Amino acid sequence: MAEIFNNRVCVFANEIITLNPQRNIGSDKGFVSEGTFCSMKNRSQIIVLRRSIPGSSALVDFETMRQDIKNKYIQVYGDPRAEIAARTQKSALEEAIVYGNAAYEFFSVKYRYDGDKKLPPEKIDEYTLHVRIMDALLILRNCRKQWAGECSTRINVWERLCKMSNDLKTMKDPNGRDIFPHNLPQNWKALKRKCEQYETARKDGEEEGFKSVIHKSYGNKNAAVVMTEDAKAVMHKLLSLHNNLNNVQVMEEYNKIASLMEWKPIDSPSTVENWRQKFDLTTMPGCKGTAALSNTRMKQVHRSAPTQALTYWTLDGWTVELLYQKKAPKKGKDGKKYLATTYTNRKTAVIVLDACEKYPVGYAIGDHESPALIREALRNAVNHTKELFGQRYKPLQLQSDNYQKKVMVPFYQAMTKHYTPAALGNAKSKIIEPYFLHLNRDWCQKQANWSGFGLTADSSNQPNLEIINYNRHVVPDEATVIGQIEAMIATERAKKIDAYRAAWERTEEARKLPFGIEEYLMLMGETTGRTNHITGSGLFIEFMGERICFDSFDLSLRDHYNEDWIVRFDPDDMSQVLVSNAKRLKSGRVDKEIGTLRYMMQRDIKVPMALADQKPEHFEYRARVDRFNNEIRQEVQTKVADVDKRIENIRQRIPELIGDTMLDRYLITDSRGQHKDVRSKMRDQATEADFVEVIPITAGEDDDYDYNPLDMNFSR
Repeated sequence: MAEIFNNRVCVFANEIITLNPQRNIGSDKGFVSEGTFCSMKNRSQIIVLRRSIPGSSALVDFETMRQDIKNKYIQVYGDPRAEIAARTQKSALEEAIVYGNAAYEFFSVKYRYDGDKKLPPEKIDEYTLHVRIMDALLILRNCRKQWAGECSTRINVWERLCKMSNDLKTMKDPNGRDIFPHNLPQNWKALKRKCEQYETARKDGEEEGFKSVIHKSYGNKNAAVVMTEDAKAVMHKLLSLHNNLNNVQVMEEYNKIASLMEWKPIDSPSTVENWRQKFDLTTMPGCKGTAALSNTRMKQVHRSAPTQALTYWTLDGWTVELLYQKKAPKKGKDGKKYLATTYTNRKTAVIVLDACEKYPVGYAIGDHESPALIREALRNAVNHTKELFGQRYKPLQLQSDNYQKKVMVPFYQAMTKHYTPAALGNAKSKIIEPYFLHLNRDWCQKQANWSGFGLTADSSNQPNLEIINYNRHVVPDEATVIGQIEAMIATERAKKIDAYRAAWERTEEARKLPFGIEEYLMLMGETTGRTNHITGSGLFIEFMGERICFDSFDLSLRDHYNEDWIVRFDPDDMSQVLVSNAKRLKSGRVDKEIGTLRYMMQRDIKVPMALADQKPEHFEYRARVDRFNNEIRQEVQTKVADVDKRIENIRQRIPELIGDTMLDRYLITDSRGQHKDVRSKMRDQATEADFVEVIPITAGEDDDYDYNPLDMNFSR
């Protein structure tokens, strides 16, 4: 057989070589031995243009073969050049085939069956070729007069067209592949019927014609036992029930309804399974829940971790998979109480994770997750930023779940610039969940008191409960487990601290949110639940069995000593507190916080009585107190003088007040301790006196007399 390869006429090497059954080389008509063929190839008397490939022999350039070999090949097989010439001459059908794109686009893009299924690629190529060939056959049929020619004999056009269609299947490309691998009928009557059906359907539209060539298996006709929309609705409802009925149960319930509605019953559970798969998307919320729909069908947003520290924090509670033993009182059958030991207790840790470097920036350990434990974990995180970076910082963005959201959301919003809670049921959005798995696998699993993975984990990966029960007496106590958790967090921090500090150096200044002390205490400070009063000695609170005094150098605070105050403090740093005015109950507890007044108060310094025990900071503190007290005195004197001046102006405007005033009745002195002078002055001013006599002040009459150590008559 001749082939065209690289624009050269070639013949197969196996046609030349004599048959060698042992090696399965050559053919019965071969006329050159394998050894002679190899020798001729080495001497370039035979040139191999293509080496043998699986399923096809090597190709030899016919024109370059030795003349006697060429003559022998022509004698045995015929002239390959004539064969190529005859084969390359196109038939009328081949010339009539038009390579349009409409059919391919319809079969590959537009057509869907069984909901949203697409045709297999091989069927797309097959149906596209069928449409092109049938279009060409119909064109040739309409031009059938050319087949009659000058012959008076009647010609069956479809017999001729069928022969041309069958000839297309024998045509191959230079690589031996079929050019027109169609599956149209080989009988002219069947071919005529198929083409006419296609032509009839095409009258209703081009796409209708395309649909007519598709097999019923790809048109959802075989599986369509339930046909009406009402029947489909019943099937959908049964499949979406929360009971999760199996296929047999759904079939039974559907057939009960079908018998009443005179529908065709279902006779196979596989039919139900087909509908289950078809309705899987819309029945999922009913039978599996909206969370399953969100996690398995809805489009997910893929995120990348931040490269700058404190730009994204996430937090969650984790029941740590470490067991500890605990003694608790229990009442026996005899009514007596005794201590019972349980060995299945676990602590809860709320962990604050910085998504940058997966760094555990804060944590708190408790018996169960609670708003107080969450606040403690965030306080630990903020204080840890002070340890790392010199001052407290808030995160730019904070994520949490929806636990106690009515209570915690205002707190979270005050903690950050952007608060983004995780969507309900969407565990994928919380990167902290995989982090808990990492801690459980890489740390907890290596401990003797490990409790295992979650309930849904593979049982083969769980610890041996028999061994744990046998060795339950060596399960550590609560303090030891807390130490294990703290050691775990410390190890995690130590591994990532350098990378985390480097990430902080990359953080833009605009993204750094300092956390001021007043804001920090207002948001995260602890309270006693009771109100306090400020006295002349300061503000006193009891903490850890110690009575601590706080005071302030803020002058305006002295104007509000009659208020009730809520005190907020950091248990880890009692150097200062924040007070906020509030309304108290009769019991002394807080009724509600007013919050219109807020002051920072510092812990009071105790100065040694003996001068020998005082240090420079004590002298500095005493000097500061003296300066502050002098400011108060000056403030009082300025205020009293201003009041006296205003009263004097009143007297001048209304002389009638002189004889019946508080000044006359209660002998109130002025700021210099004088009473009579003021009264006389007012009277003189009322009679337009020309001068005012000023009486000199003596030491004994001045209440504001300043102590002079040289005055030996003054005694303390």
